[in-house]
Order: sequence, then structure tokens, then C-alpha cells
Amino acid sequence: MDNDFQNKHAETITEDKIAEYKAVKSSYSDFGQFEDLNTHSRAESKQRFIDNVDYVPGYQYPKLKSLKDSEATVSKKTDVYNAVLELEVARKAADIIGDTSRSAELQLYRSFHDVRLKKIMLAEAAQYLHDTATSTDQETARKSFMLMNQEVYGELNQEWFNGMLSTEYKKAREFQPADTLGAEISASLGAALKSFEGSQAKEPEVLSEDEMQKLHEYVLERYGHILSELPDTDDETYYDAQQCTEIINKALSAGGLAEEGWTCVINPAKSNPVTNGNQKKIFLPSATRRNANELKRLIVHEQEVHARRSQNGKDKDSELLTSGTADYADVEEGAGVMLECAIAGDLSNPSFNRARERYITAGLALGLDNGSPRDAREVYEILWRIIAVDSSKDGTMPETLVKKAKDKAYVHIENAYRGTDFWMKGVIYTKLKVYYEGLVKNGRYFADNIDNLDVAFDDAMIGKINHTDPDELKQVKDMISTSL
Repeated sequence: MDNDFQNKHAETITEDKIAEYKAVKSSYSDFGQFEDLNTHSRAESKQRFIDNVDYVPGYQYPKLKSLKDSEATVSKKTDVYNAVLELEVARKAADIIGDTSRSAELQLYRSFHDVRLKKIMLAEAAQYLHDTATSTDQETARKSFMLMNQEVYGELNQEWFNGMLSTEYKKAREFQPADTLGAEISASLGAALKSFEGSQAKEPEVLSEDEMQKLHEYVLERYGHILSELPDTDDETYYDAQQCTEIINKALSAGGLAEEGWTCVINPAKSNPVTNGNQKKIFLPSATRRNANELKRLIVHEQEVHARRSQNGKDKDSELLTSGTADYADVEEGAGVMLECAIAGDLSNPSFNRARERYITAGLALGLDNGSPRDAREVYEILWRIIAVDSSKDGTMPETLVKKAKDKAYVHIENAYRGTDFWMKGVIYTKLKVYYEGLVKNGRYFADNIDNLDVAFDDAMIGKINHTDPDELKQVKDMISTSL
């Protein structure tokens, strides 16, 4: 049977054919399809939601609406699908002749294309959510969307989520309110998380204090030439979007990425900073407002993780390393958060809190705490109270603190429910969970290499790979050395 297989597919496993399928352009931004391009309408929807005028915000998704039967999408999907099939044929042929190194390389490429194919299907599933007429079709659409989310981004860790909510319940119970509003908020939160009374669930340790201190000192030294481009101002001095782009462009120059064509620009359609490797751009929302320390964290995340790894992949002339291996996504986002924490010198900072709050958001939406999935409003009402209790330092709950808590919670809600109609219970875009998962993986990776950080960082920056997986790291290094 093995000989029949080889003979039948001999023509498809020639080097030219393999090179052709490896080179198929399969970079695809699933979340790029989930944008409401009308920034004014989006801002208005946000405010009406926060003010409780509307139960859920109303978003428009013009890219999804134009996705159906799109000739370009069909063509891209066909090309990627064919690449998956043919590379699998080549991989099996390599197995048959005992070329394990070749088989491992081809598996990397096959998995790379397979994930991109699933991301296209995820965007199509999101489009189907908005294009169903009957309740039966709607239920099918929801299941399909969540199945594709699971295929691409995996499942949440129930133990970690339980640990987080157990922590939040204890905070709510131990909170000492200094005003009426604080008493109401903490009591409401305690009631919502009552099922975690007596829970022994714990969150994972990301890094010890000693390990974080070593990482902090190393990161400041490694990126000192870039960070020196930032203004030396206190946390009370904020820079608007235009000023932030100018500062980041200076940092891109200092890091050598500007000469490779990288720039930072404002994009009103974005609600969060985004790095696009194909366009060599870091996009900032028009509402961006950051102080110097926040800019430091933003730069090491967007520039020195996303842009740097993409450019290093391009320098190796590898679509795989430029766009990302199958398992790169959570590790790359986690590396960005880890560097932000390393700049701050501890995990008690907004970067860590943001990743953790996103994980809580996803778990609440999926109903992992009580088995009952929630819509955007239901998650929001719990989430902003969690953030408010976490933010209060002296038991007081001034309106300004509550407003900030609601704004922060809304950003997470928007992140989770984008691409959906917000009222669908438990139907979310689960990419927001990978930041925390990747942070934990990077914590373990850097802890294991804490006395050899030069090599650890060089390996992590090879390209868009899962550097925390020893097998994948070895396969990528072997592949690079073979191509030299």
C-alpha cells in the first residue's frame, strides 16, 4: 500500500510542487472582518450601552456582509485547501521513506495552512450568524461559529478560570466599603460570585518575584536603545494619537525597523492597537491616549514582539515564519504581555490585569462558572464591578472610578462579542483568552531559561513561532539551517 501511495502521488511530491504549496499566501485576519468601520456610530453605541439606554450595542459589519460568496475569498480558500492536501501527501511520502526531518518540516507548513483555512471558515461562520432567517438556522450558525472558535483558539482552562473567580469572590467579601456606592457594588459582586464561597481553586503562578526581577533588568538593557527614544515624563502627562505615532516612529527607527519600511499610523477603524505584518504597519486608534510608561509597554508589545518577529520571518524569506506557525498565536500575544510586565517589573500592572480580565470575560460569557452562558449585558454587569473593586484602594467608589471601570469593562465586552450581535448568549470570539494563556506559557519558558536569557530571547524572536514548544523550536531551527 505504501508503494501504491508513492507511485500514485509521485508527481505531486516533486520539490517544485512542494515549494509551490509551501509558498501559498495564506495569511488571513479573521478579526479584520469583525470591524464596524463607522467610528461615530460605534462610539454612540458604546455610550448608549454604558448608560443602559440600549440593552446591547448595535454594530454593523460591512466586511462580513460582503464576504458571502466573495470570489476573492473562495479563491483564497481553494488555494489554501489545496496546499493543506498536497503538503499532507508530501508529508506522508516523507514518512514512508523514513525522512523524519523532512516530515516534521512539511507538517509545520501543513498545520500553518490548515489554521489559516480555519480562520477563513471562522469569518464565514460569523457572516452566517447575520444571515439566517429561521431559529433552526440561527442555532446551527451559533454552533458553527463557536466550533470554529474552538478549532482555532481552543478551550478555556476551567481550573484557571475558577481560580480567578475564587480570587474575585474573596476580594468582594473582604472589601471594606467607605461609602454607600462601594457597599452596593461589593455586595452585588459577592452575590454574583456566591458559588465560589469556600473554593480552593488557585490561579497559576506566572513568574516568581526573583525571576521577574531578573527579566526586568534584562529587558531594560536589551531594549534600552529603543526605550531611550521615549520622553522622560511622569504618569500625569498624556500624549494623543498623533503624538504617540510620532514617538513610536522614532522607536521604530531606533530599532532598525523603519529602514525595513515599518511605520506607525492612525486608523480610526481600530478600537485597539494592531500590528499588520503584510503592510508593515502599527495601527493606533484615533482615540489613543498614553503616558510615557504606557507607551513603553505598547512599544515592546507591538514593535518588539509582533513587528520584530514578523520582520525576522520576512528576512528568512519564509511565509511560515512571517505569518505564524499553527500554534504561534497565544504564545506571541503572551510574549507581548510578558514584555510589558517585564518593563513594569511586576505582575501588578495594567498589562497583566488586562490579559486576566479578558480571560474572566470569556469564561463568564461561556458560563463556565454556573453552566449558563451569558449575553454581553450580563457579563458587563459582573465585569465592571470586578474591575471597580480591584481599582479601589481605600474602599471608596467615586463616580470617576466607576466610570473608568465601566469603560474598561466595555472594551473587553467589545473584544469578546465582536462579530456577533452581542445578545447571543455564550456566542463570542474567543481570541481574547489567548493573551493570558500565552502569558503563562511564556512565564514558564523564561523561568526555565532565566539564567540564559540571551539565547531565550534570540530563539523567541526567530519569527512567529511557538518558541515555548521545544519540538517546534527544534524543527524551525533545523528548517532554517537546512535552507541556508
